[in-house]
Amino acid sequence: MRKQVLACLLLGALGAQAQEKFVVEGQLKHIPDGTVFSLMKREGNVGSMAATDTLRNGTFRFELTTAGNGLERYDLMAHDRTSFPPMSLSLWVNPGSRLFVQGENPYIYSWKVESDVKEQQFQQQLMQASRKEWEEFQRLSMQEFELMRSAAQGGNKEQARAKADSLQQLTDKLSDQITQHNIALMKQSPVNAVWMDELYRMGMSVKFRKDCPYKEDVQQLYDRLDAAQKETSEGKSVYLALNPPTVVKVGEEAADADMYDLEGKVHHLAEFRGKYVLLDFWSRGCGPCMMSQPELKEISERYKDSLEVVSLSIENRKGWEEASKAHAMTWNNWNDLEETNGLYARYGVRGIPHFVLISPEGKVVDSWSGYAKGWLKLKIKGSMAPKQPMRIEWKDGYKLVHHPRKKTEKMEVLTIRQVELTDSATVLRVHARYIPNYWIRLDKATFLMSDKEVNYPLLRSEGFAIGEQVFMPDSGEMDFTLYFAPLPKDTRWFDFSEGEHVEGGYYIEGIRLTE
Repeated sequence: MRKQVLACLLLGALGAQAQEKFVVEGQLKHIPDGTVFSLMKREGNVGSMAATDTLRNGTFRFELTTAGNGLERYDLMAHDRTSFPPMSLSLWVNPGSRLFVQGENPYIYSWKVESDVKEQQFQQQLMQASRKEWEEFQRLSMQEFELMRSAAQGGNKEQARAKADSLQQLTDKLSDQITQHNIALMKQSPVNAVWMDELYRMGMSVKFRKDCPYKEDVQQLYDRLDAAQKETSEGKSVYLALNPPTVVKVGEEAADADMYDLEGKVHHLAEFRGKYVLLDFWSRGCGPCMMSQPELKEISERYKDSLEVVSLSIENRKGWEEASKAHAMTWNNWNDLEETNGLYARYGVRGIPHFVLISPEGKVVDSWSGYAKGWLKLKIKGSMAPKQPMRIEWKDGYKLVHHPRKKTEKMEVLTIRQVELTDSATVLRVHARYIPNYWIRLDKATFLMSDKEVNYPLLRSEGFAIGEQVFMPDSGEMDFTLYFAPLPKDTRWFDFSEGEHVEGGYYIEGIRLTE
């Protein structure tokens, strides 16, 4: 906390003459007194709490000081998640600005804002063009949120998911209508920060949505940008959405780039050739990223002779420097200063924390998102363990394949250590590695598919209850045996699958039975 205070004092000393207060006042109807509102300051892709106020006699008020003399963005949010949509109201301020917010319903994103800031005025133009659609969008979003909340508290999950999917289709349709209204307005409006923010939102739809219906419009809007606007973070993101980079895959040469430490020295991943590299994409606004840091420190110390941890911030320079003061790292703390447009895009990252393990030869070994305590250490342990050579032997006339190779070389939760081919069964001796005390499950419909595309069903198991949640021990590792209908003796390889009906089910491709 002291470090954060000192940082704030330093900013105050450097920009004392430029700072000036701004005021946000609100007048609401049909919203109960006692409702708590927060004002979150947005810097890059991170938001931080700036202030809170409680609604009294239908009014709230914020009086804050700007960090400098330029445009700043804040988000107004309600703490009551059950009575408001999971959205916020964007507020754009300059030093000395006064904003007046009016609302007569819980649909906070479409509340009216009076302001002399041109960006806020344009925000209101966009909203006015689609106010009915936005209010309906928020109403449906509240219904969807309530459905999932009820399901999480013990309701019918399948029924809730079906209803939520139906609502999602309606909100998608509304979103398209809103986007078309915005495109028409943006084509005849000058470019400003709100214009760029909306173009970025459209760009993300192009990036993540198959057959996006307004890709050509986004291209036309992007072509309006001047050179400086195209070099902004938003401009680069839209360009990459329209022109996707080649994403590095497991087994391919790792992508590299100029990366900077806090002193400004340039670094490259190639510096660590001959060692493993664990690349960690992070941001201070990501809770799991912060939770993973003690484990990253432990890994960096335990494997210091054979592995380097490189934490790569996706924040801008200012945010990265502030975060590094509050979260000091004893390992490599770098930034390519491209936010989500550099290595983040080259590795196909869609959410953080995201980890990429690179071999001593510079090849991508594994790439995954998310964090749970203990899982990171298990992943590293499994990936860095000496690879056992495939070996075939015959025992009592039956073929035994030890450590069979597979087409999918990425480290999986399930590893097949041995295959035994008998007349009565194909026996798989399996090693599982997963988050300690978390559960894994295998569907009863699990099967093997031979190289002739014939399926062979699961018969029984030992050491694992099929179709049930099986919790991993404290070690995060366990062994069990699976028995399947016998594969033909001339089978060269087979696939292991839970079937397409299991969302996110286990699938191991190309398990070899011959050299």
